[in-house]
Amino acid sequence: MKKLFISILLPFVLLACSPNLDMLGMFYGQSPRNDERFEASMLYNEEHGYPVIVFDRDEYRVSFASDFHVDTSTNNLQRWIDLTLMDTLCPVGIMLGDLVNAQGNFPRAAAPFPSKEEEEANHTRFFLTPGNHDLYFGQWNEWLGCFFTSVYYFEVHTPHAKDLYICLDSSDGTLGVKQMNWLKSLLSQKSEEGFRHTVVYTHTHMFMQDGRQGHTSNFPMEETYELTALLEQYGVDWYVSGHAHCQSVTSYKGVKYFITNSMQDPAGQPAYLYATVAEQLQYEYIELPK
Repeated sequence: MKKLFISILLPFVLLACSPNLDMLGMFYGQSPRNDERFEASMLYNEEHGYPVIVFDRDEYRVSFASDFHVDTSTNNLQRWIDLTLMDTLCPVGIMLGDLVNAQGNFPRAAAPFPSKEEEEANHTRFFLTPGNHDLYFGQWNEWLGCFFTSVYYFEVHTPHAKDLYICLDSSDGTLGVKQMNWLKSLLSQKSEEGFRHTVVYTHTHMFMQDGRQGHTSNFPMEETYELTALLEQYGVDWYVSGHAHCQSVTSYKGVKYFITNSMQDPAGQPAYLYATVAEQLQYEYIELPK
């Protein structure tokens, strides 16, 4: 019995010593918890406001990428940023979480992104949401130091339309009460403002039809019911996420739910989701050129 206990315990002990694996974070969630992260994000938003991007055409593109898991290199991250910046019809790039793989990598991972001054002089802005790996090992302060907020929205205004993009913090597999109430209030308020399209994006996916549903992989069932009903009620067009390292498109009650590939440097087929935003929303998955 003693040998059996040791044989079961030993792998967990060894894993706990890994610099890339936060065993407590995997099973308990991140620290601080979601309501505290939400409050910190709201304080930043109240001081700095919510961005409005003005674009001179009614049709434009948005590039979504996820799960770079930066450790020692940023090759795919730099290439995705460069490709997004090169596209003059793409005013928005969105990173869907798990920018880093483990502690100590935020300075390296944040470096390729344009500074605020460079974004103001450029035609493209980048927006990010945290994933579970971004907040493992108590890295919330590192995230805030680089990206300032994890819950927010922004608008894109074109000559004849405006579109709404809402970022949610689902890095520990739940929104929490305060963030859910904020989302309900925001969708209710914005439903009166005549947006052409509404897109919600975050790290945690809503639907997976295989064994990748795990303890950090999806919302609690009750929260899934509530969230999908809310998105349907207010006519949200898309829900875009990462986390599962695969391509998936699911339609449910009028909403399209996307999962994007991993863009990690060692990934076999790194790809990102490219959206064309006009009267109709169109999309394609684009493999990162070798």
